[in-house]
Amino acid sequence: MMKKWGLRGLVLAAVLFGAVYGMHYFIQSLSYEKVDDARVAGTIVPIAAEVKGRVVKIHFRENQAVRAGAPLVEIASEDYASLYLEKEAALNRLYTEEREIQAALEEKKKALSQVKAAYAAAEAEEILAEKEETRQKRLYEEGLITTSQIERAESSRKVAQARKEAAGAAVAGAETAIKALEARLSTQASRIREAALIRDRARLELNKTVLTAPIEGIIAMKNVDVGKWVQPGQTLLAIVKKEVWITANFKETQIRKMTVGQPVRIKVDAYPGKVFRGRVDSLQPGTGSVFSLLPAENATGNFVKVVQRIPVKIVIDTPFDPEYPLWPGMSVVPEVDVTRKTGPKLAEP
Repeated sequence: MMKKWGLRGLVLAAVLFGAVYGMHYFIQSLSYEKVDDARVAGTIVPIAAEVKGRVVKIHFRENQAVRAGAPLVEIASEDYASLYLEKEAALNRLYTEEREIQAALEEKKKALSQVKAAYAAAEAEEILAEKEETRQKRLYEEGLITTSQIERAESSRKVAQARKEAAGAAVAGAETAIKALEARLSTQASRIREAALIRDRARLELNKTVLTAPIEGIIAMKNVDVGKWVQPGQTLLAIVKKEVWITANFKETQIRKMTVGQPVRIKVDAYPGKVFRGRVDSLQPGTGSVFSLLPAENATGNFVKVVQRIPVKIVIDTPFDPEYPLWPGMSVVPEVDVTRKTGPKLAEP
């Protein structure tokens, strides 16, 4: 008899426990939306070689933390340094030629000033000679001077005219020389700009022989060793930022009560018993299938309704803990408290 009552007690206790657990599960299902199709996402920056050459030095170890700007890989730079020095020397030669042209131009401008002064003097001398010739002709007509005197006046006028013409030719020659030098100077400036671009490109190539970390993070996917020959665009490693988030693919039937800002409990498969805290950041404006490489189409007439999934971004509020690090790709189970109405469906701009 006692055994029968004991058995009945156990059955009753089991029924009560199941009822309580079922009620708890039912209430929780109304308050939380959870999904196991969720993973940690983050920023992964591939680091690729930008110049070709042989790797001579590596400044990191696998899975090592690095700061932004830290050197990572060095590629043999002798050829690039030699090319840079060659282009620098070529540019300096062009600068020297430019200074020589400028000096010659200044000399020609000084010479132009001198020949213009000589032309002005010759012009004044010609005017004076013309006046003297006119006066001598008048005196000759009055019979006051001889033929030889008027011939000398005419000769002086012709000499003055010739001097003026020679000075004018000298002015024209100086101006032509100045224009030629100015054209050379303009061409030289273009050559210098082109040479400077080539020099800068050579310097840039030289700088690219040292790869530096563009961001702070953790080294991953090391695919480089000393002595290897690398090509431009070849991925050598990747850097993973510590800042991560969750991408959870909820069923479209689960997002009815979901809004931006709702609190989230996050359980990680790798850390049983550890709970992270976060919040809903945004809901993707479309199902995962419409953004796939080959979106599903129904052009045959046959249709099978499948519940679609909406990617939801969840940011993690729990500070980074080196004892429980979260890295992209890890499986998680987020539980969204949908009873909290904290924001809109769409993230605000």
